[in-house]
Amino acid sequence: MVRTDHDTALTELMGLFEDCRAGHGGLALITGGLASGKTRLLNRFCAHAREAGALLLTATGSRAERALRAGVIDQLFHGAGLPPAVADRMSRVVSPRADEESGSDARTMRQGCAMMVHEVCSAVLELSRERPVVLGIDDVQFADSSSLQFILYLRKRMASARVLIALTEWEQPQPTLPVFHAEITRRQHHRIGLAPLSEAGIAALLPDRPDLAPVWHRVSGGNPMLVQAMADDLAAGITADDERAGPAYGRAVLACLHRWEPYLLDVARAVAVLGDERDRELVARLAGTTPDVADRAERILTGAGLLTDGGFRHAAAAAAVLAAMPVAQRSTMHTVAAELRYQRGAAASTVAAHLLAADRVVAGWSVPVLLDAAEQAMTGDDAAGAVRLLELALRDGDQRLEVTKALVRALWWTNPSAAAAHIGPLHAAMWAGELRGRDAVTLVRHALWTGDQDTALRALGMLADAPEPLDPQSAAELRMIAQWFHGRGPVAAAAEALSAEGDDPWTATARTLGAIWTGQADGATVAAAELILSNSWPGHTAPEMVATALLILAHGGGTERAAEWCERLAADAARRGAPTWQAMVEGVRADIALRRGEAVAAAARAEAAMGLLLPQGWGVSIGYPLSILMAANTVLGRHAVVEQLMRLRVPEAMFDTLCGLRYLHARGRALMATGRVLAAISDFQNCGRRMRAWGVDLPALVPWRTHLAEANLLLGRPDVADRHLSEQLRMPGCDKRTRGESLRLLAAAREPAHRPALLREAVECLRDCGDRAGLARAMADLGAATPGGEPARAIADWADPVLSESERRVAELAATGHTNREIGRALYITVSTVEQHLTRVYRKLGVTGRADLPHRLASAPVR
Repeated sequence: MVRTDHDTALTELMGLFEDCRAGHGGLALITGGLASGKTRLLNRFCAHAREAGALLLTATGSRAERALRAGVIDQLFHGAGLPPAVADRMSRVVSPRADEESGSDARTMRQGCAMMVHEVCSAVLELSRERPVVLGIDDVQFADSSSLQFILYLRKRMASARVLIALTEWEQPQPTLPVFHAEITRRQHHRIGLAPLSEAGIAALLPDRPDLAPVWHRVSGGNPMLVQAMADDLAAGITADDERAGPAYGRAVLACLHRWEPYLLDVARAVAVLGDERDRELVARLAGTTPDVADRAERILTGAGLLTDGGFRHAAAAAAVLAAMPVAQRSTMHTVAAELRYQRGAAASTVAAHLLAADRVVAGWSVPVLLDAAEQAMTGDDAAGAVRLLELALRDGDQRLEVTKALVRALWWTNPSAAAAHIGPLHAAMWAGELRGRDAVTLVRHALWTGDQDTALRALGMLADAPEPLDPQSAAELRMIAQWFHGRGPVAAAAEALSAEGDDPWTATARTLGAIWTGQADGATVAAAELILSNSWPGHTAPEMVATALLILAHGGGTERAAEWCERLAADAARRGAPTWQAMVEGVRADIALRRGEAVAAAARAEAAMGLLLPQGWGVSIGYPLSILMAANTVLGRHAVVEQLMRLRVPEAMFDTLCGLRYLHARGRALMATGRVLAAISDFQNCGRRMRAWGVDLPALVPWRTHLAEANLLLGRPDVADRHLSEQLRMPGCDKRTRGESLRLLAAAREPAHRPALLREAVECLRDCGDRAGLARAMADLGAATPGGEPARAIADWADPVLSESERRVAELAATGHTNREIGRALYITVSTVEQHLTRVYRKLGVTGRADLPHRLASAPVR
């Protein structure tokens, strides 16, 4: 049988109708796959036949009415516009009722049926003498036996009558129609097989959007019902493609499945539940049928454009099938699928996905599977997925401690405050001596994050007394986590004691980084920071460790290099779905922006950092982004915003951490900016007392003396300001930014004759560290302090354009014709970073584009 399109098929039917009008009766059998448009074609032909003057008798077979004797015959004559005499005759002859051919009445009923068929057939032949008669019967496979006998009886007697029978049926052979098919095909008939819509056929239906035809053909397989549904979605503003489809498409999928035998829907549901990993036997077992039936169903659904290669053509089709299933049935099927997969040794992630979809735990074997799957999810950067798996596993009492340990680890990367609800069992295990390695690290980190120093000290003490030493990486992480919160305090000392002596690289790197807390950081410290950053990724490295390395790099290796690392790490954290890690990195990005005098950017990034975690999720670390946000808004003069920020409730334990020191310092600056100088001095002095007591009195950490001196200047006490600033300038660890700001204020405290020299050094320091706002203030002060009436020239002498090393590398590649994307690949930075560098280069060199770069680069100094 040659398949044909709808228009060609309609032409063939109209040709048969012309033969019918000429007195040559005929029969057309229209076949096609599921939802291939058979009904639509039959309706189009019947409409044409009616317009051409035919008497039209129509009926539709129904699965539900298959047992109703003469049901299709009754439809043919009901409301057909028959002459009154014929209508009355048919109403007396045709009496649809349920077949009850059993016992002594069976013979009588068969005789009565034969008489009815003869009478109805005679009536049709009589009607055809007046005008052509067209019988259009849709879904003949569902017709009752009496009606099938009528069709066969009429077929034998209408060769020279003006009668045309047009039937539609499924393409697949039906077990209820073998005799009917044998009789129909013994005589001459016209068979029309409908083909799916071609790509060109779909394009013809979309005159305004022929570009959609290829993808629509892939999505629909040429199924007319699905194509029409996509057209309906398009009219509603939803364009179907390989990634998405609209609600009308989903409804059409379900309509296709519910139109035929129930086993098709069962198999479709099994395919949807099993997803990509399925085979013939699994589909059959899940559908509750045999492999042969499952194969037949798959062929039908493939021909209908729903399946391809055994799976749904579009994810939206599978989703629609799953969504329409009763919840209990869907859960049961996923549970069975999980058991079948487990029995076959499928991957833990595959089995666990079914358990998760079923929302059930199967006693005995499912908890270990969920644990394995959660571990794989964490390795694959899906902490949120791991949490869902572990929360499901926690419903079962089996391996409860192991599940809780894994759950707390996973939650910490996504929502630290949620981890608090599950930390109790870890405490009990720790005090029982059952917690080691990364689980111990998790417990201590959580204690420090929430400000529970007592728990942290007790746990660290137990780890120190344990017979087996902590592994080097865990010991190094604990050391740096403790230093992030407490610098050189008792907790940090206890964590430091866990590090074994020797040349282990983790231990050596942590020891080198620890030099930052003594003010003795050097090139080795910066190199160690780069090493940490190169070996860090979300879910593997503590964010406190990464934040420390970034700040060390910003202090000693240049803010631009640190900013590049921040951008890379923040993007990585966002991609891997680790908001805790991302929040910490965003906080450092804000910190670096503030150090560079970019207050607007600092405020925006600090807000972004705080938005990634709830306030309670930050724990005592909330002081870090909050202090930056307060400081940036203070610089910008947004006093109303600062007032609101100061009213935010913070944990009392925060003030016993380094984050609390930064908060006190930022709050003092905000108070001073709004005229509350005495309150500001109290915060600065409080900050200083704590830093001295904790052994972390480092200007680079919190330059409290700078702003205490500034407050004293505002009170007219230059001598006190001079003493604080001079002391700070003599201290180790006074970085260039702090030195530059201190020199600027010291100039204000000294006699006018001494100011120019101090301000020139301040300008040099602030220019070298990249603090644009500080540099602008220092140059303005220098201009005012320079005698001889040439302040503008003095400022210009100190404001020569200086390119950073990163800007120079980008500029040189741009000057030699490289595109931004090529530059990014060469330097391992994003295109956005390249664009930002070039913007600054153009501004500093006073050029408008790349063409001017070659001759200007030769004369531009490099920092």
